[in-house]
Amino acid sequence: MTDRPEYAALLRLIALLGTVGAVAFMLWLLRRYGMPVRETEFEIAAAPAAPNDSSPKPVGSRPLQLLDDGEGDLYHRVYQVDIAHPTKTPETLMAEIYADINRFVPREMLVFDKMRGREDGGAWKIGDEFYIHVTGPWDAPVRVIEAEPMRFALITLQGHFEAGEIHVGMQPHPERADAIRFQIESWARSRDSVTDLVYRVLGWSKFAQTRVWTFFCKRVQEESGGELIDAIRVTTHKARYRPDAPMPAWKRYQRDFERWRATELNFDPSLRESYHAGTGWRVDDYRTGLPSEPPGDPIPGGAWQLAKHIIQNYEFPDPSLITGIFIPDQPLDERIMILRARFLVFQFMFGVRIVDVRDETIQIDKRGAARVWGYAYQTLRGHFERGEIRFEVVKYLDTGDIEFRVHAYSQTADIENVIYRLGFWIFGRRLQRRFARTALTRMQQLVIARQAEQVGVRA
Repeated sequence: MTDRPEYAALLRLIALLGTVGAVAFMLWLLRRYGMPVRETEFEIAAAPAAPNDSSPKPVGSRPLQLLDDGEGDLYHRVYQVDIAHPTKTPETLMAEIYADINRFVPREMLVFDKMRGREDGGAWKIGDEFYIHVTGPWDAPVRVIEAEPMRFALITLQGHFEAGEIHVGMQPHPERADAIRFQIESWARSRDSVTDLVYRVLGWSKFAQTRVWTFFCKRVQEESGGELIDAIRVTTHKARYRPDAPMPAWKRYQRDFERWRATELNFDPSLRESYHAGTGWRVDDYRTGLPSEPPGDPIPGGAWQLAKHIIQNYEFPDPSLITGIFIPDQPLDERIMILRARFLVFQFMFGVRIVDVRDETIQIDKRGAARVWGYAYQTLRGHFERGEIRFEVVKYLDTGDIEFRVHAYSQTADIENVIYRLGFWIFGRRLQRRFARTALTRMQQLVIARQAEQVGVRA
């Protein structure tokens, strides 16, 4: 078919148009981002600490994503532009950035959208939040942690493709009285291994990040009315991340517990009677036997008490799937728990509220009296599921048999991110069943192991 003259001509025309389009795109890129830039990168033993790494942070709409939460190396990057003879003062330039930061960024690559705080272009304040819409698969929510006339700082929130903070501001020029310096300084690690691959190995996000912030520097120089001195400088320090004193997980997330405490449930538990398969809810019951005891009340240090302790500390879930983070000395019936969920290379943080703590003796069908201890937790807004799940350890007093039980009713919640919604639709039910199956097995293993430890101590 391609031997016919008209088809050969058409193919040549398509090839010509494609070449012209590619050249035009490259010329546009050069014109858009063509600027004198001097970029250097060093690998160092340890990068300087981020200024706000250990200071108190404002509470907002979602958890922070700190350097400890990231993956891979720490990148400390500094972008600097020196401007001679500016016609605007540094205070005026910063006020213009505050009024409309989108004037200073390449909008085809990202857009700042304020989601918490004043939306009229007024002064920023600590605690304001922006959702930075990035062209690509990842977005970048941030919170304001410093807001001064000559500088501001942002910290990453859960869902950002990085973990860290960035500082933007004006400085006096160190040598010239007729010049000013504008600087952007960041401390960041990739959010997970996928973003680390895209940044460190493939270099795509690193290239885009450099273009964004050097463009910002160029726009500040243009708006200043002054002249560029030499070139925009980009310095990168790459260091292996070594936290000096790793904190327990609950301390790292301590500032987020009050936010979750103020978050509403994402369902109405008073309607639980209507939550069944006929109305689109999943109802699950799982149970497994644990080592038995002599008939009668649970014995000190026996399987029932060991299981109770394991449930109370939320140790039974497989940590490769779910980790429960809570304040240890908080009463169980007042506990807010942050669930750190993992799937493949992704990590998600959800909030749940402990409810209905029970310690009672009840009659169970024909098996007679049973001692039951357990609690439930209910899902808060932001969770991928809505519903309640109950964990109990049961001892049948007549026989000494012991069971671990899991009962849940649930439904997929409203998930804003389309990719996460699709992923949960494909994998969510499978992960639910895997959670239950591994929880039963792990509970058995933990109880048996701790009984063996007691025997070893007594021996």
